[in-house]
Amino acid sequence: MALRVVVLGQIPASLPEQLAHLPVSLDVSVVGYHTDSIVSRAALTPVPDIALVSAELDDISGFDFVQSLTPAERPIAIVFVSAREEDAVHAFELQATDFVPVPVGATRLRDALTRARQQVLQVALLRTADELQRLIGEANASGHIELGALFTRAAGNGHAQGGAPEQDDGGEARRRKRASGQVTGTLVPSTPWRAARSPELAVARFSRDEAEEPVLDLTQDDGGRSSSGYGDVRPLRVLVREGRRTRFVPLADVDWFEADGNYILVHAAGEKYRTRGTITAIESALDPRQFVRIHRRIVVNMDRVREMSPLPGGDGLLMLGNGSTLRLSRTYRSRVR
Repeated sequence: MALRVVVLGQIPASLPEQLAHLPVSLDVSVVGYHTDSIVSRAALTPVPDIALVSAELDDISGFDFVQSLTPAERPIAIVFVSAREEDAVHAFELQATDFVPVPVGATRLRDALTRARQQVLQVALLRTADELQRLIGEANASGHIELGALFTRAAGNGHAQGGAPEQDDGGEARRRKRASGQVTGTLVPSTPWRAARSPELAVARFSRDEAEEPVLDLTQDDGGRSSSGYGDVRPLRVLVREGRRTRFVPLADVDWFEADGNYILVHAAGEKYRTRGTITAIESALDPRQFVRIHRRIVVNMDRVREMSPLPGGDGLLMLGNGSTLRLSRTYRSRVR
């Protein structure tokens, strides 16, 4: 099924023809061209997958228009088009998927829409994974299925890793383990199921063995290293507390950390987690060769950085592999290699 693309604003005359000649493999379909804010907003119902937005609409700037959208109205991927290079900064501030300069090159347009398509498909996959996780949680809570057994079957076609399949005894073995204190929380496989973009990002349940790994605790100034007993060992996960729930997000899945007042936003695999903490705690606890401060509010995972472009005034723009753009302050530019 083709992804739906809507084009908004005062676009270059050549753009419709360029869109008509995109590779069939992109599988995108342009569902409308609209130039003023009222009609453009109406065109966002139902919400298209991708919006190609000019810097100027007939009655408002494209940036003001996007900023006015509610989360429910905003397409998953937004690509801005402008003849002004400095508009890339505004695109960055609005977390655009990409920025295409005018005159629009066919290759550049194709690359931007390819990145937008990847973002849409990734979000769809994550939503499916979240829904699967919810259903698993409901099934596990009702006692109809063992969550650990489900993950084991998914990973090993019904066989536990490194051994024979466990017999279903109606949960008796699990109850014996709980009684003996061998298990805390909700049971998950003893060998964690970790894919680079897995539903386990959202799992708040953990076994005692997993809890013994070094963990980044952003509520402490040193990231929790002084009280962890691990000395110079770098943490593998970041602890995020959300009310009474605790999440352990693998650092390998983190794209960037962003300061938000007294809180830190953890951006990982298309999700965003908010926890108390400071950028200072992140810098002191993580490997500075991998997690680099690029702005007074941002520390990025350099494994995610794909491109760097200069901006007026000495700043820069970092493009991540998932299409996100981050501003590189000239103050920290020397840290990026």
